[in-house]
Amino acid sequence: MNAQSETDREGESPKVSTHRTRRFLRRFATLFALAAIVLLFAALKPTIFLTVTNIRNVLLAAAVGGVVAVAQTVVMTLGDFDLSVGSNADMVGMVLGLLMVKGHVTPVVGVVIGLAIGALCGLVNGILVSYVNISAFIATLGTLTMFGGMALLLNDGHTIFGFPVSFNSIGQGKVGPIPIPVIILIVVCMVMYFVMARTTLGRWWYAVGGNGDASYLAGLRVKRLRLLAFVACGLGAALGGILLTARLSSANPTSAEGMMIQSITAVFIGMTAFKDGQPNIAGTVVGILILGVLTNGMNLTHVDSYTQMVITGAVTVLAVSLSGVAKSRRA
Repeated sequence: MNAQSETDREGESPKVSTHRTRRFLRRFATLFALAAIVLLFAALKPTIFLTVTNIRNVLLAAAVGGVVAVAQTVVMTLGDFDLSVGSNADMVGMVLGLLMVKGHVTPVVGVVIGLAIGALCGLVNGILVSYVNISAFIATLGTLTMFGGMALLLNDGHTIFGFPVSFNSIGQGKVGPIPIPVIILIVVCMVMYFVMARTTLGRWWYAVGGNGDASYLAGLRVKRLRLLAFVACGLGAALGGILLTARLSSANPTSAEGMMIQSITAVFIGMTAFKDGQPNIAGTVVGILILGVLTNGMNLTHVDSYTQMVITGAVTVLAVSLSGVAKSRRA
């Protein structure tokens, strides 16, 4: 009786309070990690790292990969992967080069065609996975090579220069102090967060990712939902390719090679934040910021490229391991 009264007075038992504290720390540990990385490089390079110019550079570098990572989040919500996002982006960039530089097509028409090609690439992946029943890993590994080969074939492996200034402004322009790619990333994140968290489609995607068989028995059109997720991912990869091409003022058939591993790593990092073991848009944004800050900080501290590869790989392994632990706790 006394113990019950004490619990009532305090509002909750010490055991419940400890559990809530641990849950809070677990859900927001990734944010603490981001803060720790920022503080580390701020201490190592105090006159450079936290300047407005460098912060803008971090956000600008993260914007292109961030768009692709947000798109990858949709596919990974269903338990799949899209390994072809980088090749998709490269192919779209090369098509834009042929259309705008050699074909003198207007930037608006070129961007629309580029987005359509990206969606078509996603459609191919979705058909292979959903209707031909090939595993997402094998299917997108094949299309990674196929799209990459097409990007090389389009201009015999050569880079295309000479894009219109109006197109380059998509990747290099600003609205006030904010780069346009960052604004585009914010809009994409807001739209996809709303879709994933507030719409029936988002709930269906999470349901299929949680248990595809149960979702099918419940009447959901699992194949169509999976197909739609791959189309959305292909569209996001194309947008990333457009931003990258505009930022570089050139189209190179291999410039987006790192997008695939970056996007998947960002999603895995995000799976340790906010939702235990589940892909989520907010977590992916934190993941892409961690990767962006880490890369920028290592460049400022003159860490060589080989060591950066080792560190990035270690972060990927750690993120996958932690997300697996979080998923097992949720189960």
